[in-house]
Amino acid sequence: LERTAQLVSSFKQVSVDQTSEERRQFDIKEYVNEILISLSNILKNTTLDIRVNCADDLMIYSYPGAFSQILSNLIINSNIHGYPNKESGVINIDITVDKQTLFLTYQDDGKGIPEKSLPKIFDPFYTTNRENGGSGLGLNIIYNIITSQLNGVVKCESTYGEGATFLISYPIELIR
Repeated sequence: LERTAQLVSSFKQVSVDQTSEERRQFDIKEYVNEILISLSNILKNTTLDIRVNCADDLMIYSYPGAFSQILSNLIINSNIHGYPNKESGVINIDITVDKQTLFLTYQDDGKGIPEKSLPKIFDPFYTTNRENGGSGLGLNIIYNIITSQLNGVVKCESTYGEGATFLISYPIELIR
């Protein structure tokens, strides 16, 4: 019952934030854990090891809904594209803050992105998975949130067969 209550609470908070474009104060590491709990139904049949490296009690004033959409889309993309046959794998999420900038490095050790696809991954409707229902909007949504709503930058590095790394940075207000 406790686990169910925690899941419902996390799901409600993340769902409310994803539909809101409001800024608020939040503990980034705690919020990442809430996002992971809200994705537990998607991740329960995987053998992915998601490792979060972030300082405890890192309070920021930003857009939690945008942050949630970015992280959720990256994790779902890794699950679908990086590990298409339910392979085991590791996803590393490193979050640091320097001055008033949040740096998020998201790295998986999945199958990676072919070199010819790399320049197109943020384009709307570009997908290599249309036959399985892929819309090609996940990374485009991330790109638009980061560049338009958060005034940030996103870059992807990948070697096919060796995983993908997303480097994201955007301005935030640090709460001390």
